[in-house]
Amino acid sequence: MVVGQHNGHGREPLVSVTIPMYNSARFISRTVESVLQQTYRNFELLVYDDNSQDESFGIVQAIRDPRIRLVRNHENLGPEGNWNKAVSEVRGKYVKLICGDDMLYPDCLAKQVAVLEDPRNSGVSLVCGQRTVIDADDNALIRKINFIDQGRHEASEVSRKIIRMGTNILGEPVCGLYPARLLEGTRYNATVPYTIDLDFWMQLLKKGDLYMIGEPLCAFRISEESWSSRIGDLRYHQFLEFMDRTASDSSFEVTDLDLFIGRINCAVHSMTSTVGFKLFA
Repeated sequence: MVVGQHNGHGREPLVSVTIPMYNSARFISRTVESVLQQTYRNFELLVYDDNSQDESFGIVQAIRDPRIRLVRNHENLGPEGNWNKAVSEVRGKYVKLICGDDMLYPDCLAKQVAVLEDPRNSGVSLVCGQRTVIDADDNALIRKINFIDQGRHEASEVSRKIIRMGTNILGEPVCGLYPARLLEGTRYNATVPYTIDLDFWMQLLKKGDLYMIGEPLCAFRISEESWSSRIGDLRYHQFLEFMDRTASDSSFEVTDLDLFIGRINCAVHSMTSTVGFKLFA
């Protein structure tokens, strides 16, 4: 089932923002409105409802904006299936995927598009911004998470730092913007569910560099409904599996020392994040 129109400007949008949602009724209106209120205007908004059992579909359907295209799956595809479907029909030159409870700050698209449109940044395959962690009521729990400095970074540098830190230092899907042309041969893979986003970032980084914007451009929500919260205590073992898979790819130049340090840090991050999710969700 498809509901919606084209972007109403008589031209192809430069950016495709896509939201794969499932039972997101509590937060989806805030997520959608955060996209519609962007200072950058030339975008389409694609929303893919994964056969939700709550009012998610109806809530989005009631939002009247010509840039929205709403699709409802006839059956539940799960995160991997719906996330890949959500990027399968983008028309924009650049793509941003947002989970149904996260939010963009007003200048997010403008600042990320400016990086990718700058000729000096040719060869950049992923632009990320820092993020704020918020609770169910939009209160900031952590105002800025900053593991990578502002500017351009080579893939091998980033991958080794990810392994050594033992956590996702690039951020969740809401943090990134990437060229649509790189979707060919790149897909979301939930073999290791906790790192579905980070695995996707690593696929992109095999095709170019990272550019990090050193200010919060979005908000990642901790709640009972969030994907990360549902995965729960499995995150430690799943991140270890991700580390081993990444290290097996010689292009990332991960060393045994990187893995040793990473396993220690992964245990620490997993313990603190698990406590944090249980405390704040």
